[in-house]
Amino acid sequence: MLLEKVLLCTDFSPPSKKLINCIPELHKSGLKEVVVLYVIDVLSPSALDSALQKRNEERLEKLQQKLEGMGLKSSIKITSGIPSQEISRVAEEEEASLVLLGSHGKGYVKSRFLGTTTFDVLRMTETPLLIEKYLELEEGKIEPYCEQKFSRVLIPVDFSESSIDMIEKIKEVQGIQGVILVSAIEKSESQQELENKRKEWKERLEIMEEEFINLGYTVESHVREGTASRNIMEVAEERDATLIAISTRGTGAIEGLLIGSTVDAIARQSKNPVLVFPSR
Repeated sequence: MLLEKVLLCTDFSPPSKKLINCIPELHKSGLKEVVVLYVIDVLSPSALDSALQKRNEERLEKLQQKLEGMGLKSSIKITSGIPSQEISRVAEEEEASLVLLGSHGKGYVKSRFLGTTTFDVLRMTETPLLIEKYLELEEGKIEPYCEQKFSRVLIPVDFSESSIDMIEKIKEVQGIQGVILVSAIEKSESQQELENKRKEWKERLEIMEEEFINLGYTVESHVREGTASRNIMEVAEERDATLIAISTRGTGAIEGLLIGSTVDAIARQSKNPVLVFPSR
């Protein structure tokens, strides 16, 4: 199950401290166990600060107590190395079903764009990755962008094996109320080919709609034309999506929608939280 065991990554930056606010919703959606990971960055001068590391250990213990107070099984993992590499390694070692990361770490700036560590994990992890996004309410104060991430999920679809597999995993998540299916036609050699694609994709999305309706979801679908990432983010904003769930690769029988650059652009630029499923 997607949310059964989550690896929560913290560096004690303001965004990572806020990740604990995601846990109650994930618990309602099936979360059972949390592994809290703190990586001592060997390239940072603070790695040699024993007083700081002692203070961080105390913070981790308090965080674990909070998690256990929520009725969750929890454990602490402290490693040293390159953070992105350690996060990917520990996720696999712990057999985590999901990695939870903030969109910024210690290099936090006034922007919703990804931090270096999160982007590097996105490129190398084989575990699904939930990237939380934040709003800056006032100077120095931030909050997760939305608390009900799974209430209205936007799913880009290119009908490839990886995107179909992602949809099946999304169906396992408890608490989803609405689904928005989006396909973007990026290439066509002629107006006739464009019309044929639009008709074919619309029909295939309607079949998917029926499947979701039968499971009790509200559902809508959109076929757009042009750059995939731009269209996906526009629909997310227009239709009030609370989360974008996307596969890292997506070339299939129908000409590709989800290439690496599309995923990168959405992960970096979307104001919505992004759930990324690595293709296998």
